[in-house]
Amino acid sequence: MLLNLKVKNYALISDIDVSFESGMNIITGETGAGKSILVGALGLVLGKRADSASLRNKSSKCVIEASFLIKDFDLSNWFEENDLDHEDNTFMRREITSSGKSRSFINDTPTSLKVMVELGSKLVEVHSQHDNLQLFEQEFQYRSLDVLADNTVLLRDYQSELSKFNRLKSELKSLKDKEAELVKEADYNQFLHDELVAIDLDTVDEDALIQEQELLENAEELIATFQQADQILGGSEYAIINQLDDLKNIFRRQSTSLTDSLGERVHSVLIELQDISSEIDNEAQRVEINPKLLEEVGDKVGLLHQMKNKHRLESIEKLVELREELAKKLADSSSIAGSIIDLEKDILSMEQSLKLKAKSLATKRRERAIAIEMKINDQLAGLGMEHSMIRYTLSSSEELNIYGLDDLCIDLSSDGGDMYSPLKKSASGGELARINLSLKNLLSSRIQMPCSIFDEIDTGVSGEIARKVGAKMKEMSSGQQVIAITHLPQIASIGKNHLFVYKTDENDRIETKVKTLQKGERISEIAKMISGDNLTEHALEQSKALLRF
Repeated sequence: MLLNLKVKNYALISDIDVSFESGMNIITGETGAGKSILVGALGLVLGKRADSASLRNKSSKCVIEASFLIKDFDLSNWFEENDLDHEDNTFMRREITSSGKSRSFINDTPTSLKVMVELGSKLVEVHSQHDNLQLFEQEFQYRSLDVLADNTVLLRDYQSELSKFNRLKSELKSLKDKEAELVKEADYNQFLHDELVAIDLDTVDEDALIQEQELLENAEELIATFQQADQILGGSEYAIINQLDDLKNIFRRQSTSLTDSLGERVHSVLIELQDISSEIDNEAQRVEINPKLLEEVGDKVGLLHQMKNKHRLESIEKLVELREELAKKLADSSSIAGSIIDLEKDILSMEQSLKLKAKSLATKRRERAIAIEMKINDQLAGLGMEHSMIRYTLSSSEELNIYGLDDLCIDLSSDGGDMYSPLKKSASGGELARINLSLKNLLSSRIQMPCSIFDEIDTGVSGEIARKVGAKMKEMSSGQQVIAITHLPQIASIGKNHLFVYKTDENDRIETKVKTLQKGERISEIAKMISGDNLTEHALEQSKALLRF
């Protein structure tokens, strides 16, 4: 339950410290005094969006801290999963700077806003007068029926499987789109792939081909050049090699260190020229005049250039990569059909499983609906709606939806069940408030919630009906903490802890403050709620009667 709320520098609040008790807590105050500001501050600490415009003093940060007693609620696993300290008295704090930045803490450990929201949803449920409109929402209508019909686990399993089912359907659509695209491109891709395969890229050495082409193109000139070089180097009486050999022998005849050195240098030159002569001879034997071979090599080189230009690639390696990519696409277009068949089988099997679960949900809803309707109608009778009856109208659907194979509408009869019409068309604001309260009361017995806050949900009711609404809230407070913000004396009188919200005007600064009312103050406050600021003896007596003082 909520033990304490501290608010600093928020809206019209400078600094307040409010304590709450178990059971029924009441908050009253004049219109505009700041009752809803308290709810807004609590909403921030529970993870609602922060706005720097709500800071009272822009030069200071806003700090809101709420403490909760959670020892009777099984939240230890949640704290462990989120790496937070689990303490019986748990503190949630939010700090907001003038720039709009905020920081969140749980038990003094920094945490994310998402975690704050998650914990807040487990600790507090806020019901406002606008919540009456949720009665028209499909999600709330199903939730009210399924929680009371003990369908929660089955529905969760169904929705989990439905989520997987929808993912598979999305995957199937993507595969079919891909298949259609591959089929459209298949013939062209096959043509490109065959072109590249025909070149035999894995065995092609482009540099060697270009060199061979160069030799074949210049064969006649190269042969003549090699013959002339051979004559100069060693093919005549005055050839260079013969001349150098004679020079080497001349130096050897004179045995001095100088002639020996010169002889060695000549010998080195002679060895190099002999090697060159041998290489010229080898190259001369390799060169041939072969127009047919030149044409074949030229065609290969030209085809390689053509493929690189066509695909705008720079090397044979890139062409090989393209060939493999095309091969994969062609293989995918062949195998994707099998994947589609397998996926369609999985989808069909899962759809059958989902329909079985959906039918179980539908059966259970129909079996339990009448008993649930009777409980709601009993609640309504206790709130002055003796002739009103709620009915869950369920119709079967052919298509799976998030709730199964049902379409649901909550109908209301105001004539004892003779004629029903959709709730949205037949209920007044006051009736909606009482129907909502009845459902919340029944749901509270199934959903463990430490604290429920009712923010003026009693709008549209008065007199004896207001007393009955208060009694229903009082009934709820026997199993959980209830905080009711109200303008009705009948409801204000049933709380055991009464907080009064008021404004002060000091030095032209309007400020919202809160105080806990004692016995005499409660009598006066409730009397004012009955008669206005002009207190009368009659109003005071009525107040005492309501308070049973």
